[in-house]
Amino acid sequence: MSKKNYYYLDASVLLEEDLYLLIEELCKKEQPIYFVLDADIYSEIESYRTLGQLEEALTLENYVNLFAAMGNALQVSTARGYDASALLPLTADRLVVLTQSQKLTENFTELAGRAEFLRLVGGELKPFLRGMSENGVAFCPDRDVYVSAFDGDQVDYVYSPRYGYLRLDKSKAYSGGEGVCYKTYNGLFCKLYFKKHISYVNYKKLQAMVDLGCSNPYISWPLDILYFRNQFVGYVMEELTDTRSVDELRDDNFSGFRILDRFRIVRNFLSVIEYLHGKDILVGDMKLDNILVKDNCDVHLIDAGSFQVGDYACNVCHKEYTERIYTGDDLKHILRSVKEEYFPINKIIFEILMMKGPFYSRDNTEIDGDGSREFTYPMTTEGLDVAHLPYHLKVWFALSPAMRQYFYRYFTEGKVTFVSEWIRELDIYIGAKERAAAAQAKS
Repeated sequence: MSKKNYYYLDASVLLEEDLYLLIEELCKKEQPIYFVLDADIYSEIESYRTLGQLEEALTLENYVNLFAAMGNALQVSTARGYDASALLPLTADRLVVLTQSQKLTENFTELAGRAEFLRLVGGELKPFLRGMSENGVAFCPDRDVYVSAFDGDQVDYVYSPRYGYLRLDKSKAYSGGEGVCYKTYNGLFCKLYFKKHISYVNYKKLQAMVDLGCSNPYISWPLDILYFRNQFVGYVMEELTDTRSVDELRDDNFSGFRILDRFRIVRNFLSVIEYLHGKDILVGDMKLDNILVKDNCDVHLIDAGSFQVGDYACNVCHKEYTERIYTGDDLKHILRSVKEEYFPINKIIFEILMMKGPFYSRDNTEIDGDGSREFTYPMTTEGLDVAHLPYHLKVWFALSPAMRQYFYRYFTEGKVTFVSEWIRELDIYIGAKERAAAAQAKS
């Protein structure tokens, strides 16, 4: 008896334009064939409707009806793409996971070596080439042959090929992990590296970033390289005004912002991260004082010179927001993976929404990197005295069920929810709260 062919299709691939032709071709070539849909497809359809994306909702609905009419469809529950145990019995025959989301290749660890993971590219099925948890090798020459270490403490002027000579305003300096920032003319800001960070690698990275450019106004991207007496010393960027760091806001309990504003801040922060990830750029050294917020909830990322770009590594890390503690040698030679970026992402948005750390408990009130990293927030209220919940759990259960699951799955199982999925859930949540507030105001 010939083996059955099972194709698990998630919403990401069902929305691909070329999928219908592929289905026709597969039905001709591979028999017997069965198409497996997730039981959560109906909630996906409803989410798209809620967001006003009616074309996507209709497309998914049409596929559900098509497979039902063909009579070769199955449905399974994977807990929104986190648990593949329901698919395991299908691996006794042949199982293909067809998706455009690399998340499934990471989250469906139960299927490793038992199923094929394919994506649709130009109408053809192709394997995923690189996992989001893989580390690359960074560009790092054995020695700096062109750049000499330089102490810029006494520098008053710097030179930019694009902006000319710039006088540094030494009356107010902003010191960070890599260097010191000074105001200069025309709304510009100069960052001068500390001696140990004036390196050939940083010079070449900044050259690449200046050439690449950035069209996102919420990122303080390097605009040009700075020199002093022909010696590379740093870079110039636009100055940001009327902002406060998330670190400062957290210490001040987000004074001046409503509860829903914190969700908007998270949404805008993730939008900037999505832009960078779409260009294969990682923030790397992600921390609260590098995230600046305006009164209207706009979010800006600063310290872009430390981003991981191409094969140029991010050579700094902050242990509180790093899942893996890098040594100095690691920071030079290892490229961080996308999956590693999700630790600070999840931790930061948790802290903004919850006003507590994800590892907070009555026994562990610390938020630094030395405390326990046990996630103690439960998925349900089962076994809890709901009438007398501690305040942090009341806030926790005020999140949407999907948000709680995103956090719970990540901090207990290491399973990632992509930034795009977070943004969609936040849009649904914010929209629902805004509509409820408007309805209440009318009544």
